[in-house]
Amino acid sequence: MIKLYLKYVLAVVVIAVMYSCELETSGNGDLDGMWRLSQVDTLATQGVDRMEGKKLYWSFQYDLLQFDDKAGGHGSVLLRFERSGSTLRLHDPYVYDRENGDYQLDEVSLLSPFGMNSLDETFTIESIDGGKMVLRTEELRLYFRKL
Repeated sequence: MIKLYLKYVLAVVVIAVMYSCELETSGNGDLDGMWRLSQVDTLATQGVDRMEGKKLYWSFQYDLLQFDDKAGGHGSVLLRFERSGSTLRLHDPYVYDRENGDYQLDEVSLLSPFGMNSLDETFTIESIDGGKMVLRTEELRLYFRKL
């Protein structure tokens, strides 16, 4: 009788724990994670920069994106992003500076090494599959590999 009672109590506890937990997901699917910028094509001139020796990363998590230069040539930048179907809007960039406080960017020069040409830019997601992603604006096509 005691074993049956303990099984019943254990079952009630397990059910209570399961109902008390909420699993929150970002809904970003394959986009979440760290991506290395591997190539930038300039569409007007058909120029190609294979980004050899550069370590520029885009890291997506929930609704926040971080640009980071692991080689140390450029500072880190935080941005908001919105994904809707095959479009990806990046906006509200901030310089990531924990010591002095993050501050909002008012010029695009810190963003251009990462493939952005304005403070609020919308990309078309041409493909995202198998650890590879291709984004496009009217001026550039960006190629990424997921880490």
